[in-house]
Amino acid sequence: MFLMYDTILFDADNTIFNNFDIHITVTKLILNDLELPISMAEDLHTKWDHHYFSEQKKTFDEFGYCIDKENNARSLVKALNEYNIELPLEQAIEYWSFMIEEYSEKSKPFIDVPEVLQYLAENKVKMAIVSNGDFEIINNRLKKAQLDHYFEFVITPNEELPLSKPNEAFFTKSLQMINSTPEKTVFIGDNPDSDIIGANKVGMFSVLIDRDDLFTELEGLQVPNKKIKSFIELKEIFT
Repeated sequence: MFLMYDTILFDADNTIFNNFDIHITVTKLILNDLELPISMAEDLHTKWDHHYFSEQKKTFDEFGYCIDKENNARSLVKALNEYNIELPLEQAIEYWSFMIEEYSEKSKPFIDVPEVLQYLAENKVKMAIVSNGDFEIINNRLKKAQLDHYFEFVITPNEELPLSKPNEAFFTKSLQMINSTPEKTVFIGDNPDSDIIGANKVGMFSVLIDRDDLFTELEGLQVPNKKIKSFIELKEIFT
């Protein structure tokens, strides 16, 4: 069977893995450790997320990369500062251990993922993960779910590879590593800004997975070549 595309690159979080409510659990663990009221959790989580994404965008603009652990720590410090609570950056970085434990144990693949990965493997499609997340957390979850054998590699930002999505060079590096071209490659992710913009810039076939129909007004390079609500729809591309 001849396929138009022979390669697919995946985002990890909220694309392959369902992270529902895990970050709020981490927030509660941190509040408990700091002997602060757990009732703050929802509000602190919102502020932490806000700073996380604004920090990430700033890092993209200035340096073209963001390391997840450092970004989380800086964002947590800024969120707590809004309550006039000072948290040393070194202590915030230590809380990354909560992230590793909770995400490694509780973040599971969406129910439709294993079937599609098996289908793609049977059709000799090359697969890899390209994420702005943490290398250790992603690999822990893949091994726990027994999905790691499907992927040729996992690539994430680090000191040796100071790049991240939507930096075009990060996508180009991924193509080099998997020995493919944009014309033969599909990129799937859940974030129009980091996943879809980057894939579109380098000419990949971009797929936005929007399970809850959150993105109804996209513009310019945010617009994917295809929008889906389930992994099962990926089979149509590789038929």
